[in-house]
Amino acid sequence: MLDLKNKVVLVSKRKINDEGEESFDTYFGTVKSCNENTVIVIKTNGDNESLPYGDDLYEEAEEGFYELEDGSTFDNPNFIAEFVVYQSEEARQKYNNRNE
Repeated sequence: MLDLKNKVVLVSKRKINDEGEESFDTYFGTVKSCNENTVIVIKTNGDNESLPYGDDLYEEAEEGFYELEDGSTFDNPNFIAEFVVYQSEEARQKYNNRNE
């Protein structure tokens, strides 16, 4: 299991709704806790967010300065995690081929 505790993760969630429209939620979060199923991160606004855990879901970030579209920045985050989130099972079945 990866040692994520207190590490900074650049989280990118691509959300797909039932009509196939996409939106993105990208942010930096500090890992508060984790186990073999769940990672809890604290977002910069103080909110907690629950993410799935998997060794293959978190890749080490390259060193450098990262700036997001909202203007938030971080120097040398530890990991990058990218997720696709579907609004419903119907959306998953209908638009899953976008990830192939």
